[in-house]
Amino acid sequence: MNRIRGFLVIWLSLITITLHSQNQIEYRSDFGKIYPENPNDIVLVDNVVFTHKDMTMYCDSAIYNQKENYFDAFNNIKMYQGDSVSLFGDVLHYDGNTKIGELDGRQVVMRDNDVTMHTDYLIVDRNLNTVSYYSSATIFNSKDTLRSKEGVYFIDDEVFRFYHSVRLNSKDGKLIADSLFYNTKTEESEFYGNSAVLVVYDDTTRTDSSFVISPYGKYNSKTEEIYSDARPEIYTKNTFITADTLYYDKKRKNGYAYNNIYVADTVEKIWLNCNAVRLNTEDTLSIAFITDSLLVRQTEKEDTLYFHADTLRIVMDTSFEVKELFAYAHCKFYRNDMQGACEYAYYNRSDSSLLMLKRPVLWAEESQMTADTILLITDEKNVKELYMRPNTFIVQNSDTNTNDFFNQISGKNLTGYFERNKIYYAEIDGNTRSVYYIWDENKKQKTKKLTGVNIGLSKAMHLYFKGGELKKMVAVKDPEFYMDALKNISDEERQLRGFIYLESDRPKQPVDIYINRFVGI
Repeated sequence: MNRIRGFLVIWLSLITITLHSQNQIEYRSDFGKIYPENPNDIVLVDNVVFTHKDMTMYCDSAIYNQKENYFDAFNNIKMYQGDSVSLFGDVLHYDGNTKIGELDGRQVVMRDNDVTMHTDYLIVDRNLNTVSYYSSATIFNSKDTLRSKEGVYFIDDEVFRFYHSVRLNSKDGKLIADSLFYNTKTEESEFYGNSAVLVVYDDTTRTDSSFVISPYGKYNSKTEEIYSDARPEIYTKNTFITADTLYYDKKRKNGYAYNNIYVADTVEKIWLNCNAVRLNTEDTLSIAFITDSLLVRQTEKEDTLYFHADTLRIVMDTSFEVKELFAYAHCKFYRNDMQGACEYAYYNRSDSSLLMLKRPVLWAEESQMTADTILLITDEKNVKELYMRPNTFIVQNSDTNTNDFFNQISGKNLTGYFERNKIYYAEIDGNTRSVYYIWDENKKQKTKKLTGVNIGLSKAMHLYFKGGELKKMVAVKDPEFYMDALKNISDEERQLRGFIYLESDRPKQPVDIYINRFVGI
């Protein structure tokens, strides 16, 4: 039994000595000396080399404590960690037991592949395989330069974590944040902080193009991708954009935004609200699809246009200038002097034309106008001309106190002209028919009396409006008209073929544009 115990003691002692020797720092130099007053310290001078595990260090001189297994190195320090990491400085304290080193100097440098860091103090932790600094540093590669007050570099992952007053500059933009994680391999930055600001440069001028402000986000300077799900705010020269979630690939010019989206164009005075936007680039065009609770507002002087549809498709050129707009399903718009509705709408920026398709209807003051197709020509702010083809129909409620007397005009085609968004003249042709109620008005007593009904037929007709209300009709080319008392006019004569009154579909206020029309009409 005593022999067994003795063997165990010897065996454990051998293991302890072996482990100690495995953890011991190895060294060599041209000259070495031990002073009696410090018997544990070896003073090493000239061509000093220390090795420990996969770390090798060179310096001019050093003091090595063999008992405690640490050294202090001085001047022209070159420390190599693994295959790629190298560090340079003036003073190094390294503990072989904890595998932690402190590197100091006027300029402390770390290099790992393409990444270089400059600071004045570093801590190397070879257990965690990290390099840390606490007194500001500048880090750069072939594309980016970054500065921060504190930071940690994870050697295995080639990832930096930066803290306090972080500033990243690249050829494509710059980033300012409280904290930043930066992957040197992928060049992806993950930033944090209420004051985080990302500036993306213009491709040609290299000047500030857009600003992104967000408490959290990701930016890849290699792929030029931006992502944030912390309600980022984007500012460009003339536009402001915000959403709960936003992604944009600058190289491919593709992206998306979701939930509570708000876009403001301060030049065009256009405001957009929705919950989903997708942007894709096809060939030389950029296509944006906008859906979910879509609202577009455009202000001109004291009036505002409100527009809604299920989906809006915007076609832009490579500089994101709008060329065409397509609106799908349940399209409605409202402004004080004009309202409209249709299932499909198309707007061409080059000629400022708006095409309304499938059950289009236009309300202008007292007039309701319908046709198979309605085309409006604008100057981007006001309606100038109107074309209706075919099956044109104009309806006016002749007596607003009842829904019994409607002035009506039908024909094949209509061409109308506007001034300040009010129709003042129109020409209608193609088997033109009309029903017009004649009233005797007493303006003092504010009463009126129906005196007769004018019914006519002609090949064409000229219409004159005042304040949007039909005031005069001139029949041309073989007119046939007669007027009689209401009691002598049958119900069939009083209502032209194709008559329909859509006042219930008319938006009376901006919020009404969200009300879908009756599908069966």
